Parts: sequence; structure tokens; C-alpha cells
Amino acid sequence: MSFHSFAFILVFLPVVVAGYFALGCLGRPAWHKLWLLAASLAFYAAGSIADLPLLLGSLAVNGALAVYLLRSQTRPRAWRRALLAAGVTANVLFLCTFKYAAFFVDTFNHVAGTALARPHTAFPLGISFFTIQQIMFLVDCYEGLVEGHNWLDYSLFGGFFAYVTMGPIVRWKQVAAQWNDPLASRASADNIANGLFVFVLGLFKKVVLADSFFRWADAGFSYAHPLSLLGGWIAALAFPFQLYFDFSGYTDMALGAALMLNIKLPQNFNSPFHALSISDFWRRWHITLTNFITTYLYTPMLRSMKEVTFVRALLATFVAMTIAGFWHGANWTFIAFGALHGAALAIHQCWRKLKKPLPAPVAWLLTFTFVVVALVFFRSANMHQAMQVVRSMFGMHAGLFSYEPWSGIDRIDQVMGIAWMLCGAAILLRAPSSLELQRRFAPSWAALALSVGLAGISLIYANSVVSRSFVYRDF
Repeated sequence: MSFHSFAFILVFLPVVVAGYFALGCLGRPAWHKLWLLAASLAFYAAGSIADLPLLLGSLAVNGALAVYLLRSQTRPRAWRRALLAAGVTANVLFLCTFKYAAFFVDTFNHVAGTALARPHTAFPLGISFFTIQQIMFLVDCYEGLVEGHNWLDYSLFGGFFAYVTMGPIVRWKQVAAQWNDPLASRASADNIANGLFVFVLGLFKKVVLADSFFRWADAGFSYAHPLSLLGGWIAALAFPFQLYFDFSGYTDMALGAALMLNIKLPQNFNSPFHALSISDFWRRWHITLTNFITTYLYTPMLRSMKEVTFVRALLATFVAMTIAGFWHGANWTFIAFGALHGAALAIHQCWRKLKKPLPAPVAWLLTFTFVVVALVFFRSANMHQAMQVVRSMFGMHAGLFSYEPWSGIDRIDQVMGIAWMLCGAAILLRAPSSLELQRRFAPSWAALALSVGLAGISLIYANSVVSRSFVYRDF
């Protein structure tokens, strides 16, 4: 079950919201949370019931480790540090077993010239997100930042349907207190209206805009021959727009669904393509992942150094971003994506020391172009394809333009797709972000008309077009 499916929109979400508040009216504090936990596990099982035992196992093991960490405040620090290290290592091994085993075997076979059997492990739904969240939780337990821990709240924290499969990545303190608030299980007309508005924005982004860009990105990256100059840029530009509208659309739906239940989740996007530097980009793009990289990767690296120098800080930045790239997928293309961003961030830090700011239009163009090129590696199936697309973007190896890569797109889809792509580009580059729209939102007839119009268009598209699954569902 996906957020943009009719089953979720017309059945699951209304039933969950109604049941949550109905049980809240009974005055039993745990009932509405039990309902939400049961609904969350049902949502996850609907996505992949075979992976449900893995999620439950992760929750059980990390929950037990958390109890030990929380109860061992008086134990020697070395003992607690060893327990934390064991927990983090267990989570990393858990993730590697299912996500990276085949990659490691393939790499070893290539380097050593062996022929070890390639494991055929399935990729569990949401494993990257719920595992990284469990690591954060254990570190926060070690640091004494977790209060009011109990098994029900912890299980809901680890499995909440709004973020368990694709984020946003949250910390205990950001959500745990919210569903224990006495007013949490009382329906709020403002939150429901605001949540519906944000959810509809996300649905429109995903079904109408992201899937329109998908057809052009997929045609370009699937083309077996070198692309023309314009063809390379069409494919390379279509994918960042697809990815943004897809992932930010999902995030809007997650935030909207949670807000209907009086739960405010952290924002994940803030007009990233308005960024004037690569550092600014990462403050706006996948914000919760950026916070994880900074707090749980970069900062511990600095703390481990006897002496922090500028060069060592740059190296830590590069390593942290390369790890973050690899987190996205078991492929050299993701490592290259992370390494490129790590190098760009390091170069930007060096440039800042010169104190020679670029004119805003130049800074924007350089940042935007770099992001587009780096995302070519993110989208490509392998390094050969990535380099082929990049070469087409900066050369005339296959001429100025060829229609052939796009010939498989239906003519009606081409016309409508181009129209929505132009609309999407204008929204992405000029319109206010969902965060700004949410802040400005006030229930009104105009807001209702906009919501109904966007919802109607989205449902028509969802009903008439084979909608794609979310990009980050595979991560």
C-alpha cells in the first residue's frame, strides 16, 4: 500500500484517523496509541508482509538494548560505550546483510578474481530508514536524551506508518511527547484541514508532476545509445525534477497524514533548488538526513580526532558524504554521488575562507548545474551509463538533438507531460515551498477550492495513468 493508492487515500487513512479519535474519546490513554501501532503494522504488512518479522525483530533487539542503556547510567562509561558499539554494529550488519551483501561479494570477486556465489537476499521494505532511526535512538539513549521510554511508545516510534518506509528520519524527542499529550487524541479541525491541504499538495506533486518527469528521465536513461547534446540535458534535468517532486511529495503526504493525527513531523525539504551553494542545498534537501550526517557521522569523526584541523574537517566531510551516498544503494554510482557531494562541500568550505562571494545568479547556476550532474550518477544503473550521459551533456558526440530516445512516449503523454513539466519547473524554481504554504495556510473557501481542484486532478491521473512507485521505496 502506497500513500498515493486509492486504498490508502479512500480507506486506510480515513479509518485510521476516525478510529484514533474515537478511541481517544473513551478516556483510555493507551487505546488510541495501540490503534495507531496496529494500523502502522498493518500498513507495513500491506507493503511487504514477508518483511514484517524483520521490522519486529529490529524493534525487539533495539528496544532491549535501549532498556539496558537507559538503566545503566551508573555503570562505567567504557561498559556503556561497548554496549552502544555492539548495538550500532548489530544494526550496521543487519543493514549490510540485506542491502549490501551482493555488492560486497561482486566487488570481492572482481578484485580477487574469484567466483563466490552471489547471495540472493531480498531488499526489505524501509530497512535503510528504520535502521538508521534505530541507530540514532540508541545513541540518544546513551547520551541520556531519551525520557519517558516504554515499550508501547517505543514500538510506535519505530513503526509509525507515516515514516517507517521512507522517512522523514525522526528522533525520539521529536515525536514521543506528542502522542502522550492529553490533547493528542482529540480531533483538531485546524490540524485536519491543514493536514489534508499538505497531503493533497504532496499527492499532486507525486502523481501529476513527478510521474510526468519520470517518462522523460526513464526514456533518456534507458536509451541504449549515446544521447545528443539536448537529449542528455533533457534526461539529466528531468530526473532531479522527478526526484524532488516524488520524494518531497511523499514527505508532504507523510507530514499531512501525521498532522491529521495531531503529530507534527520534521520538515524534509525547503526549496532546495533555490540554493546558492552546495552547503545551502544540503540545508534544504532531505533535511533530516543532513541532520543525521552532521550529528551522527561528521561530529563523532571530529570528536575522535586528537586535534581538529581545517584539512581534517574537510576530510571528515568527504568521508561522511561518501558514506551517505553509499547508504542510498549498493552501487558504485551511489558512492560516486556521495563522493562528488563530499568534494563539492569541501571545495565550498575552502572558497568561503577566501571571502569572495559570487554574484547570486552565478552561485545559483553553478550549484544547480553541479546538483544535476551529480544526480546523473544517482539515477544511472552503472558508472558506464553515468559517464555516457555526462559526456552527452558536454559534447556533440551524437549531434545536437535526436527524437529517437523519446519515440516510445505516447503523443498525448508527450503533450501533457511537457505541459506539466513546464508547470513543475515554474513551481520548483519560482513558487513558494510546501513549508511556506503550510505556514500561510488558513481554512477558507479559496483553500478548499484549491485542495479540491488539486485532489481531483491527482485522482484522475492516478486512475488513468499507471503511477510509479516512490523512488525512495527502493532505498
